[in-house]
Amino acid sequence: MLKVFQLISSIQLGGAEIVAFNLSEFCNYPQKKFEFIVVELQQTDDEYSKNKKKELNSKNISFKSLGPKSKTLSLLFGHFALAYQILKEKPDIIHSHTDLPDLVLSNTKRIFSFFHLKFPVIVRTIHNTVLWPTHNLLGKYVEKAYVDDWIIGVSEQSLVAYEELRLKYKLKVSDQKRTIYNGCNVPKIREHSFKIDPGKINIAFCGRFEHQKGIDVLIERIKAINSKFKNDFLFHIIGSGTYLNEVLKATNENENVVVYEAVSNIADKLYAFDFLIMPSRFEGLVLVSIEASFSKVPVIVAIAKGLSETLPPDWPLQFHLDNEDELLAIFENIRSHNYDLIQLKEQAYSFVSEKFSLNEMIDGYSRLYLDAYQ
Repeated sequence: MLKVFQLISSIQLGGAEIVAFNLSEFCNYPQKKFEFIVVELQQTDDEYSKNKKKELNSKNISFKSLGPKSKTLSLLFGHFALAYQILKEKPDIIHSHTDLPDLVLSNTKRIFSFFHLKFPVIVRTIHNTVLWPTHNLLGKYVEKAYVDDWIIGVSEQSLVAYEELRLKYKLKVSDQKRTIYNGCNVPKIREHSFKIDPGKINIAFCGRFEHQKGIDVLIERIKAINSKFKNDFLFHIIGSGTYLNEVLKATNENENVVVYEAVSNIADKLYAFDFLIMPSRFEGLVLVSIEASFSKVPVIVAIAKGLSETLPPDWPLQFHLDNEDELLAIFENIRSHNYDLIQLKEQAYSFVSEKFSLNEMIDGYSRLYLDAYQ
């Protein structure tokens, strides 16, 4: 049986983390071939992570924290803690998700190299289409530690981004690369506590409050939407992150903006909303868009790399992030019932059903782990 570390930033609500959880849960069906341990860099203890850790425990999935609650300390000393866990647990494969795990893993690999110790097989999933946008030199430092490891793109564009990054740094592109689309099951219908107003059109934002996700743009656009359409829409903003204070300010300034902390099993509760809005600047392949389509909730989406791949071609609810008028036109059409919503829901559902099957993703990674360790 192969032992696999799923290395993530923290146990939080994020697409990369959900992929790691799904792999840990489902890769052993129909027969047990792997032992998974979820390893987070930064210790988490918010309500979402507590619930998720209970869920992992209930499914007999182990998890470990490499560092304290401090992100800085976790990054500074996480490689020593990871080295200790590798020596103790002796994993066959380390599967790293996103840039910060890649950073810590690269330092751990350097430690093992210095002492001439054998290192586990490395699998890296590239979850984004923009890599190291603000820390170019750090990105080069990280990438230099990797040579010909297994590289998985969650979309065609994310694999292109990896290749372009390696070429920019004048580093060899790995020969062992493939695309495995993120997949998910059709969500269930679970009870929720969202403050849905049946007299309004309920729009949800679900994700991290970060620059990448465009939450700052959404806050500005809500002002324009409210100015033009008064109080026809109710915005539900779900998540946490750097822009939390700005989001809370928006709730104080607008009666039709409600904020919630990250919600466990959010995929099973998206059905509550009329629309999901995703104003991302860039993505790898975002699961919540796929989950919304499975839930038959139309997605209002910024035109962005990685994000557009989750929806059918010529999707009418797309807008350029810097074009306020395009987004206002979409909201005008929604308010005026100009879209055939039944047709849109069925179109999106059929598209994701064919392209983003959880079984396809699980089968792809299961075969990859076996190939990688041969």
